[in-house]
Amino acid sequence: MSFLWTLTAAFLYTEAAVITLLLLPIISSKTWNRIFKSRFVGMFTAYASLYFNGCLIILGLMLIEALRHVSAQNKVYQELKSNPSLYKPETESVYLMKLFRAQRNLYISGFSLFLWFVFRRLVTLIADHARVTVAGEASLAQAKSATEAAQRLMSGSPTSGSSSADTEGHLEVEITKLRGEINDLKEQLETEVAAHKRAKTQVEAITMQAKQATKEYDRVTAECQQLQKKLAAIGGDSEGKKKD
Repeated sequence: MSFLWTLTAAFLYTEAAVITLLLLPIISSKTWNRIFKSRFVGMFTAYASLYFNGCLIILGLMLIEALRHVSAQNKVYQELKSNPSLYKPETESVYLMKLFRAQRNLYISGFSLFLWFVFRRLVTLIADHARVTVAGEASLAQAKSATEAAQRLMSGSPTSGSSSADTEGHLEVEITKLRGEINDLKEQLETEVAAHKRAKTQVEAITMQAKQATKEYDRVTAECQQLQKKLAAIGGDSEGKKKD
């Protein structure tokens, strides 16, 4: 194995060891997050994207080279098998050894590239999980403190200190103000109810007057019709007498 492939294999073993260490349940995500935010690791995280892309390009080139080497060795081995004059057991062993090394390098570079993506994704998930855990604990602590404060205020338990006295004084002022607003609203509501009753009474009175006016109109109309009939009858009688 050449020095370059030895370095790639060492990189693969290092990746496997680090990923196994990250997956251990005895180390919490908050601990890893503190390690990631340490000063020593911070010197590398400033250029993390550059390091990742650089290793990605190198491992990609190694994978392409391994694929090319496997294809070349496989082609040579097939040509050797198709030529009976050159096909000998010792020659076959040599070409099979070369093909095995090419395939081994292919597996090393392929797994190194795959574990490189796994490593980055795992670090990102651990950091996100740590941030979410810290944010959740902070929110839970705030909710507990708010609940305790609300319970103290609702139970009316005495508190010590000037801040508690100021809070109670402020609450008393707010309560007095709210009571005044409630009384004003009650008075306004009573006024509105009285006005509504008066308006309703007036509407009922106007309705009764309208009904009475309608009845009176009907009565006057009936009397007018009767008078017209009487006048018509009187006029007919007077004309008959004149003719006689």
